[in-house]
Amino acid sequence: FPDRSRSEIDLSESFSEGNEDTLSIRSKSVPSALDQELDYLDETEEDIDDVVASRCSRKHRHLTSGLSTTSINSMLSVYSETGDYGNVKVSGEILLNINYSYKTGALNILVKSCRNLAVADEKKQRTDPYVKAYLLPDKSRQSKRKTKIKSNTTNPEFNETLKYVISHTQLETRTLQLSVWHYDRFGRNSFLGEVEIPFDSWNFENQGDEWFVLQPKVEIGTDVGLQYKGELTVVLRYIPPDRNLMLPLGQFQGKKSFKKGKKGEPHMPSGGILEVLIKEAKNLTAVKSGGTSDTFVKGYLLPDDSKATKHKTPIIKKSVNPQWNHTFAFGGLNSRDIRNVCLELTVWDKESLSSNIFLGGVRLSTGNGVSNGKEVDWMDSQGEEQHLWQKMIDSPGAPVEGILMLRSSMGKRRL
Repeated sequence: FPDRSRSEIDLSESFSEGNEDTLSIRSKSVPSALDQELDYLDETEEDIDDVVASRCSRKHRHLTSGLSTTSINSMLSVYSETGDYGNVKVSGEILLNINYSYKTGALNILVKSCRNLAVADEKKQRTDPYVKAYLLPDKSRQSKRKTKIKSNTTNPEFNETLKYVISHTQLETRTLQLSVWHYDRFGRNSFLGEVEIPFDSWNFENQGDEWFVLQPKVEIGTDVGLQYKGELTVVLRYIPPDRNLMLPLGQFQGKKSFKKGKKGEPHMPSGGILEVLIKEAKNLTAVKSGGTSDTFVKGYLLPDDSKATKHKTPIIKKSVNPQWNHTFAFGGLNSRDIRNVCLELTVWDKESLSSNIFLGGVRLSTGNGVSNGKEVDWMDSQGEEQHLWQKMIDSPGAPVEGILMLRSSMGKRRL
């Protein structure tokens, strides 16, 4: 690929029979020009959907081992809709004042009060309400806002402002979802009703307070993986071992430098090679004020999700339409291996003082749910993910390009 930068890993002899779960990666090499930029990337940007799906998995055990059940539940609440939807009959209204500043791009939602809410806990005759907001279609943590919890009242006074910074053109494509919940300290929170306000036809000149009737939940079971999070353009090329032998040396080295192998010699990929050109992304979620993100792509070749197989692109700052033009290269892959591995690519926003923010991802594989004869939950590619991978397998040595819709969740399928 005529790319600007490249990182390579040799996986030769790693995918032999019976060794697919504990791959021994022999070496890793990263362009020295990128070393400083990549080294300071922290390791905390793990996909929170995996925490939700598998709280005590090997990969995330360090995240949860010290957490109490209560803190795990609150963590689940932050990242997913884990409450009970059908156990309370919805009633009541919510009083809002919505205004938008074209000058600062600030959307201010003043949640004033609710009246005539349902009694959530019949035994205790108690309701401890709070209000939660999202700007749909984005239901990620960066879109979430919450009021404080009011104690034991069906007519709470909140008087709290929930604020978003978003351009008016983007705002016209969004819908405000406000839901009211009963907080249960020892169990699952109960849904008390919601309102959805599309902003494509909203009159922001109207500065007055307005009562909205709370509605029951209707779309229970909606696949969160279908939410639009933008798209990623990649070019794949698989070069089988026999063709790799014929490649000129300069095709790998060129002006790029490589980390030294154990014996002090520059390491070159061997066997078959999978090249993945991360070209660009479009319409990523803006998480920083001013409507931007500082984005990079991280890649693993599953079943190995250790640091040894991790690749990262450089960070592109202040863009929701970044162009990376960076190639990931995995060596030592024979034709059988290519059918038993899965390329996982995730897009992140780099945060300097906190955990990086997940923006979306894809998995490229045969999608048949099986790797080396075993059922696995990560071999779940569908649609264009599956089609592009198969096209690459059918066209050895030739680059194949595809535009992939980013998943909003990297939760794995249930076996």
